[in-house]
Amino acid sequence: MVAESPSSITNEVVGGRYRLGEVIGRGGMSSVYSARDENLGRDVALKLFAPQAPDTDELKRQEAEIQLLATLNHPGLVTLFDAGIDNRIPDEPRPFLTMELVEGQDLRARIRHSRVPLEELAVIGAGIADALAYVHSLGVIHRDVKPANILLVQIRPGEPLRPKLTDFGIARIADSTRLTATGTMVGTAAYLSPEQALGQPLSPASDIYSLGLVLLECIKGTVEYPGGAVESAVARLHRAPEIPEDLPSEWAGLIRSMTAIEPLERPSAADIETALRQALVSPASTPGELAPETTRVLPAMPFHPPSITAEESVEEIREAAAPATGGAVDSGAAPVIQDPAAAHNLHPQTRTKRFWLMVVLGLVVVAAAVAAVIMTVSTQSSGDVVPYPTVTGVLGEHLQELQKSVEP
Repeated sequence: MVAESPSSITNEVVGGRYRLGEVIGRGGMSSVYSARDENLGRDVALKLFAPQAPDTDELKRQEAEIQLLATLNHPGLVTLFDAGIDNRIPDEPRPFLTMELVEGQDLRARIRHSRVPLEELAVIGAGIADALAYVHSLGVIHRDVKPANILLVQIRPGEPLRPKLTDFGIARIADSTRLTATGTMVGTAAYLSPEQALGQPLSPASDIYSLGLVLLECIKGTVEYPGGAVESAVARLHRAPEIPEDLPSEWAGLIRSMTAIEPLERPSAADIETALRQALVSPASTPGELAPETTRVLPAMPFHPPSITAEESVEEIREAAAPATGGAVDSGAAPVIQDPAAAHNLHPQTRTKRFWLMVVLGLVVVAAAVAAVIMTVSTQSSGDVVPYPTVTGVLGEHLQELQKSVEP
């Protein structure tokens, strides 16, 4: 334990720049203080480790934590600002870390207040699962996931509290040399995975088991495996966690899979995050399926071509039938349409059909006009001649044939 009492070092300066405030956390290996960075003028959290001999395994663990935290950068993790050695007592150097000061309570205090509603728990669980997915992707195992190491932060007023995972003091890089003696249990007894309790090799699935017990404690309001280290460790090897019968089946299935005895049967942190994110939009606040979703193909939207009205002028029809620029005749030239992009995307056969449809409609309109003119002429004197506009090209030839067919 830390030798000094909290008041004995308060207001002292560590590392030449950090003025210590009150103790905000204490454990067997370190104490955490609120502190003021006098160089940058900001408040930080300073974790001051207990004095250790330079060649002990504990000092190696402290150095490993410093190196580890310096590589991590994720919104679900407490950010490391600085690291150093407190040499105020020359014979007892003490490593320290300065981290972001998170205003708020930890999940342990939240559970003591009341059980956590499923809507709130989905936010907390998804955030921690996201942080674990990140550290697991880097080959890091936290090894001490518990309510006291989950801080709850109010990002914006009115929004749910966001979790931040802290205290990688006993974390290790996967497949690296263990910093503890073989067979030694490292972690908090109530949240150990079965493989941790047995001193077996660990994997990211060990953190998943611990997170499952944390979620269950939030729901029940009580620790699932209380008691001393041995009693708690042995209990999980003899019985599975007791899940409340009134818990929605989706939640029960998720926690049951996370706390499976066999590590390979537990879902990954990324799968848990996905399931809990789906619970955030579920009317019943229930997690989604752990199995990956199949790719869905949206149906194609029907294409509605622009309509062509009888009011289109003869001049527009002539322009549509005119040869393309450059002198080459294109029998499939598209008619003039209000949307150029739509005309460009039409199939050549479609453009040809529309062209002839416009020609036929034009002929009908012109024929109607000619018939009206002829009827008018027939009612007037034989000497009266009603002129009509001259039309050239294919339309003109059709009009001449039509005129000959109606002459007396």
